[in-house]
Amino acid sequence: MKTNIFIQKTGNLFAENRLLKFSITVLALAVIFNSFMVYRAVKYQRVVLIPPKMTGTVEFVQGRPTDQYIKDICRRIINLAATYSPPTARGQFEELLSYYAPESYPNASERWYSLAGRIEDSLVSSVFYMERITLKNDTIELFGNLKQYASGNTQLVNSSKTYLINYRMQDGRLYVVSIKENVEGNNK
Repeated sequence: MKTNIFIQKTGNLFAENRLLKFSITVLALAVIFNSFMVYRAVKYQRVVLIPPKMTGTVEFVQGRPTDQYIKDICRRIINLAATYSPPTARGQFEELLSYYAPESYPNASERWYSLAGRIEDSLVSSVFYMERITLKNDTIELFGNLKQYASGNTQLVNSSKTYLINYRMQDGRLYVVSIKENVEGNNK
């Protein structure tokens, strides 16, 4: 950089030094502004997904999914757990187990595979017609009508049931901690 606006060399060096300081200050401010904008963009980013076998979009804002996403996943989970027939039960329960949290998996796999064996032996089919979903803190309450049939057309059960799904969100994924039948909620 050559600045020859002053007659003395020292005056030109001081002017060049001031220009360099000004340039460094502008670059530092630009880096700070850019860092702030990148932080803001990452913090408020929105990821839109369309998972397989789901009808709507899924939005995660600040790492938290929308209620609609949680409801869609729970519809899928309860259909896998409560709507089955002897030929499909084992496959459905295997797919259901992929939603379970690692610490809950051993107990859940024992429970669901045992149920699949009993379903295959007794030839029981089940259908759950969901009527209402209620979201609470890390718990979802699913209310509907459960019908069970034995050997095709003999009706065993036709009653209102309420299921509670305890879950947790980790890295944008819903993990099922437990699925229970709510005995008190069935009298609604």
